[in-house]
Amino acid sequence: MTKCRCTPTHMACLLVLVALASFARCETLCVDSRKGDDSDAGTPDAPLRTIGRAAVLINSNAESGPATVLIGPGIYALDRHVTFGGGRLFTEKDRLTIRAKILPDDPQWRLGLMPVIVSVENPRTSGTPGRPSETYSLKVQTSHVTIRGLEFLGNPSRHNMHACVERIGSDLDDLLLRQCMFIGNRDTLNIYAAALATGDRFVVDHCVFSGCHGSTVYWDGLDGIAGKGCAMRYCIVTDALISAVWTCQTSKDFEFHHNAVADCEYIWMRKPGDRQTYRVANCALISNKYFSGYGVASGPTGRTGHEVSFDQDLVSTDGHLVFASDDHTHLAEESAGYDLGAGLFMQMAEQDKKEAR
Repeated sequence: MTKCRCTPTHMACLLVLVALASFARCETLCVDSRKGDDSDAGTPDAPLRTIGRAAVLINSNAESGPATVLIGPGIYALDRHVTFGGGRLFTEKDRLTIRAKILPDDPQWRLGLMPVIVSVENPRTSGTPGRPSETYSLKVQTSHVTIRGLEFLGNPSRHNMHACVERIGSDLDDLLLRQCMFIGNRDTLNIYAAALATGDRFVVDHCVFSGCHGSTVYWDGLDGIAGKGCAMRYCIVTDALISAVWTCQTSKDFEFHHNAVADCEYIWMRKPGDRQTYRVANCALISNKYFSGYGVASGPTGRTGHEVSFDQDLVSTDGHLVFASDDHTHLAEESAGYDLGAGLFMQMAEQDKKEAR
């Protein structure tokens, strides 16, 4: 019998193959709008310039394993939406993560380091004259995705329904939106639906919404399928032109807790005919015009009546929301709802939990 001998040359080749396999399984692409180049490799020393190029590279790689897009500080103007989704299959553990290079709880973080995403797409090129058009920033067409630490500003076009993050699909599952900001304006930077998704496990956590029409929209499931395992928690919503949360076929296990909602037209929007009873817990709901109403894609159709009820626990409606600074990332100690831990910083919520024990 001939013995197989591993020479130094063989060993070196083996190490190279192992390294290449490891790279394929743990893909990380760096993006920097200020000094990147889309012809580069996407490494820390040679970052890409656009999120769109990172999406093309991620989508075209059919290798299994996690992938991360690290987005550096700067402004990212999208002349068309960016879609993440292709032949690559992610899992709950091996996820696709699209995140800021520096996250809000990092000691070096400040608001100026938050990547800013703004849609500059002209929707009139494909829209129907006289009807509202639609634009998007990020479209998610794969499961097991985390989007974290980004700031979205909407689209400046009038009569345009803009969604910053969209996930539509009957078989899509597990989208986590964490520590993001959505700052809209009715006249200059419209955000119609800050985050809109169908399907299961659409979770919005420690996000801040201001001046959006609909902040989080748990949209109609396809084929009558209700979204299960969905949640909105530790969020701040102010000045919503329609509602803080919008549910359609969302399952009754929907979690809505530790949120601060103020000065909105409605707190909760529902699909007409929906009779689901949802639980609202540990929330500050301050100076909102109406609690709940019915709505269709084009907007509200009226208030709900006695046919709709909510289970409420530890819900406060007194006082005022006061932000700790002009950046509106978290609440001041004298604010109503301060003890909820709502806002951009997760460490504050964790510290409050420890003190409560």
